[in-house]
Amino acid sequence: LDNGVAATEGTLVCVHGNPTWSYLWRRFLASAAPGWRVVAVDQLGMGYSERLERPRTLAERIDDLDSVTAALGITGRIAVAAHDWGGPISLGWAERHQDRVAGVILANTGVSLPAGAPAPFLIRLARSRLLHDLLCVRTGIFVRGAAWLTRPPLSAGVRAALRAPYSSAEHRQAVGDFVADIPLAANHPSRAALDRVRSGLADLGGVPVLLLWGPRDPVFSQPFLRDMEYRLPQADVHRYAGASHLVTEDVPEAADHAWTWIRTRIYELQPT
Repeated sequence: LDNGVAATEGTLVCVHGNPTWSYLWRRFLASAAPGWRVVAVDQLGMGYSERLERPRTLAERIDDLDSVTAALGITGRIAVAAHDWGGPISLGWAERHQDRVAGVILANTGVSLPAGAPAPFLIRLARSRLLHDLLCVRTGIFVRGAAWLTRPPLSAGVRAALRAPYSSAEHRQAVGDFVADIPLAANHPSRAALDRVRSGLADLGGVPVLLLWGPRDPVFSQPFLRDMEYRLPQADVHRYAGASHLVTEDVPEAADHAWTWIRTRIYELQPT
């Protein structure tokens, strides 16, 4: 999705997680600040993007974001907004382009399991050898379940829109691949890439950060928020009481709050 605005002030690049798609950012496009171009990507294999013959790794998805910003000719200062596993991907991109990053907006995401804590139950369930393919690919249980992680429940129309690109097992293959790419074990192929993202957060200390958080999230729970606050001490935090994982759906005005933050925290840092 692209609002087609000439980017006189900057560009906001929005990165979804799993199993959503660019539809998640529709309000960010609708309420964009004047002069801001907004681009919301469908990650490869997800949404209405190209289906792939093999899974994408975290490192490759960071490369993909690099490729799409280059292909779209996005220049000047850029802010990124990300949710769920879009968080590590957008942060990996931001660490590569620190001279261009105007700000980072993160919603219910994480880069590290809290010390001593097990992986979230829902992720462990979806990753289990016996259930992974059934829950994530052969049926739409994982896709449908994500749309139910909301408070209050979403309308039938919005739930239908969130699952629309994932109507068949073929179209859900990347959903399962994305779950399998979560590096829970030390020897996982994507662990090194996630470790690089995590260690690179220290280099973003001068970049404004906004955390939009739904405290009732059973996946990215409160310990994840505390970890993000520790790693990004400059972050402004907006907790939405009662909101859950899909915080941008639970709290429609979160998009307006994000643009207000951009106008105050990012504009004030731009040279005159």
